[in-house]
Amino acid sequence: MKQESKIIVLVSGGMDSATLLWLAKEKFSKVYAISFDYGQKHKIELDFAKQLTEEAGVEKHFIVDVPHLKGIEGSALTDEKIEVPSEEYPEGPPITTVPMRNLNFLAIAASFADVYEIENIGIGIHSVDSPYPDCRAEFASSAEAAINASSVMVAKKKNRITVWTPFLGMTKAEVLKTGLRLGVPYEKTYSCYRGTIPPCGECATCRQREEAFKEAGIEDPTKKLEGR
Repeated sequence: MKQESKIIVLVSGGMDSATLLWLAKEKFSKVYAISFDYGQKHKIELDFAKQLTEEAGVEKHFIVDVPHLKGIEGSALTDEKIEVPSEEYPEGPPITTVPMRNLNFLAIAASFADVYEIENIGIGIHSVDSPYPDCRAEFASSAEAAINASSVMVAKKKNRITVWTPFLGMTKAEVLKTGLRLGVPYEKTYSCYRGTIPPCGECATCRQREEAFKEAGIEDPTKKLEGR
C-alpha cells in the first residue's frame, strides 16, 4: 500500500539503487532522487542515473558535487594511483572503500529533505555490501539518529525522518528478483568500478552483478546491448 509521504532516494545508476527507486515509486506518493559526483572512476554511472530518474518520473533529481571526497587518497575508486582490483569482496573493508561516503551522502540528502520536507531517505544497502562499514544496519540506525537530532524540519514539525533500508538482510539476487517484479529496466543500469564500456567483468561489483543474474536464472540484459 502506498504511503502518503515523500522520499528522497540515493541513486547511483547501479542495480540496487534502481531497484530501490522503483520500490519507492510503489510505496511512496512523491519520489525525489539524488546522485553524487565524488570523483569516482566510474562517473559514467551518473549518465545511467539520469536515464533511470527520467524513466521513473521523479519529482526532482539532484546531482551534487562532493569535492572533498575527490582529494582523499587510499581508495581505488578515487585515487588514480591505485588500480581497481580484479577480485571478489574480501571479508574486511575492501580497497574500494571511500571513507565516510554514505555518511556524507545521507547528510547531504538530509539537507534536501529538510528544505523539501521529505520524511524518508532511501539507501540501497544490502547484506553482500557488509564488508563496507557504512553499509551495515548499525550505520543506518546511527545515521538516522544523527539526522533527526539535527533536522530543522523535525524540530518544527515534531515528526521523524526515516532512513529507509528495505534491502538490509537481502542478497543481491533477492534484490534483483524484487526488481524483476517491479519492472526495473536493468538494461539502463551500470555496475563497474573501473568505469569502462563494456564493464570490465572482473571487479567485485561486476562479479557481484553476474552472480546475482546467474542465481536468478536470467541473462543480464546489458550483455545483449553490448554484444557480449
